[in-house]
Amino acid sequence: MAKDPICGMFVEEGPHALTVTLHGTRYFFCSESCLVQFQAPEKALAQLKRLLVIGTVLTIPITALTYLPNVPSKDINNLVMFLLSIPVQFVVGFRFYRGSYDALRSRVGNMDLLIAMGTSAAWAYSAIVTFFPAFFPSNGTYFETSAIIITLILTGNLLEHLTKQRASESVRKLLELQPTMARVLRDGSEVEIPIEDVRVDDVFVVRPGERVPVDGVVLEGGSALDESMITGESLPRDKSVGDEVIGSTINKTGLLKVRATKVGQDTVLSQIVKLVEEAQVGKAPLQRLADRVSAYFVPSVILIATASGLLWYFAGGIGLAFSLLAFVSVIVIACPCALGIATPAALLVGAGKGAESGILIKGGENLEEAHKIDTIVFDKTGTLTKGEPSVTDVVSLNGESAKSILHFAGSAELGSEHPLAQAVVREARKLQSDLSSPSKFEAIPGLGIRADADGRGVLLGNTDLMR
Repeated sequence: MAKDPICGMFVEEGPHALTVTLHGTRYFFCSESCLVQFQAPEKALAQLKRLLVIGTVLTIPITALTYLPNVPSKDINNLVMFLLSIPVQFVVGFRFYRGSYDALRSRVGNMDLLIAMGTSAAWAYSAIVTFFPAFFPSNGTYFETSAIIITLILTGNLLEHLTKQRASESVRKLLELQPTMARVLRDGSEVEIPIEDVRVDDVFVVRPGERVPVDGVVLEGGSALDESMITGESLPRDKSVGDEVIGSTINKTGLLKVRATKVGQDTVLSQIVKLVEEAQVGKAPLQRLADRVSAYFVPSVILIATASGLLWYFAGGIGLAFSLLAFVSVIVIACPCALGIATPAALLVGAGKGAESGILIKGGENLEEAHKIDTIVFDKTGTLTKGEPSVTDVVSLNGESAKSILHFAGSAELGSEHPLAQAVVREARKLQSDLSSPSKFEAIPGLGIRADADGRGVLLGNTDLMR
């Protein structure tokens, strides 16, 4: 038995099962609707929005006619509500009937079955009252009950979709940064090909300012790569022969020749996309728990409702009409409209707050487990900075003034695009604006720079360069 990643129902892995393979993983589905939601979540979201608009537009007048004075008459009001409720019950709410059919076919119970039972009971009772008002002891209708329940549950489904969409938007922005072409070496010449055609062990060239097309290992050259889109680190990382590079990162300084090691769906970026896609199509644990509870709750509700109706009929001696009313009341009361909207609403708020702070929440499961966190460990302080280096101190070892040191350092760094160089230039310009471009400039990958500024030789870099 396989589990449907959308609704969580168990599905027989037979030859006629609905399946799809994504990133090498085979998924099974209980119905066409779950399959469509998995393959085309944006299409499913657009359809859900349309249904919710229709449901809301029709539910408002139904509710108004229920609680407003009976003008022109109660019979006419009931007839109008009956006509307005038909598309809400059987068009907007069709997804619940389809889900109920799939559940019954699999011999399980789920939320859709509860919703379909509750709303159908309320609607059918109201329809009987509309056309045969003398049949039941009470002539009140519940068209607004079924319409509101369906609309509320759809609202919850929409909030759930929006939660997952917020997470996918960040990933979509990453995918937009992925280069479409790569310069591959073939017979000693550069050939530009789509990155889909790059194969493992192909050698490609990455010039300064370009993005690395796929994951690989440096064969020749040295440079600094901006990996902030993947790691969150603000400073470029120096790369030399033998170092691994990540696809879609930016080559900042030198020319690199790289051997491809991971292509297509095996790259780091594709794996990130895969994780979020898997989170998008799944349900949060609390929602899955609701469906599991429904498997036992549905037959329990039917038994209790039946027992209630029979008890009133035989023991109460009040007739068939009132007994049916008792049966319908239990079914309607058991319909879990609050459960269907509460969890998605909470997930949406949590995901929204996270997005405002630049935090990508992969899925509902992660958000539900977050309350257990008592310690957070960050690998480096760089991931917690503003992403813009700045000069904090100027220390002179030979009595040179800070202004003089910044003048020569800032002038020398005018020839560099490195973030640390730009920080030095910004600090120097705060004290003086007469920086002069260096007459000679040499970038030393992984170490620093060598330049001539205002007639003086300047070395700027790390401790390895100073040695």
